[in-house]
Amino acid sequence: MTSDARQRARSFLIDAHLLTPAEAREALDVAATVLNTGLARLAADAEAQNAAACAEAAHSLKGNLLNLGLPELAHIAQQATDLARRGDIAAAKAAGQTLVLALATLLPGERCHAPE
Repeated sequence: MTSDARQRARSFLIDAHLLTPAEAREALDVAATVLNTGLARLAADAEAQNAAACAEAAHSLKGNLLNLGLPELAHIAQQATDLARRGDIAAAKAAGQTLVLALATLLPGERCHAPE
């Protein structure tokens, strides 16, 4: 299995959801925007020291990652949720930064580097 999040999500959308390659590309473009917004929200909520909002943002990311067939990244988002709920906002923020790195090929601005 490749570590390229975009390629893995694309394969999942085509294989599990029976999307055409064009439909999968469109779905990934939407997902990239949603994930980018969620990651920015997680970081902003962590900076604001808002544990409840941080946990909510991380939980939303988890659902989006599961919908893309990325369970190991969803697990990181779940860890961020749990950490934020326990008040460990710095660790939740660090988990969010891990997700940013892991999703680099999927997030806006990185698409030109990912094979279709």
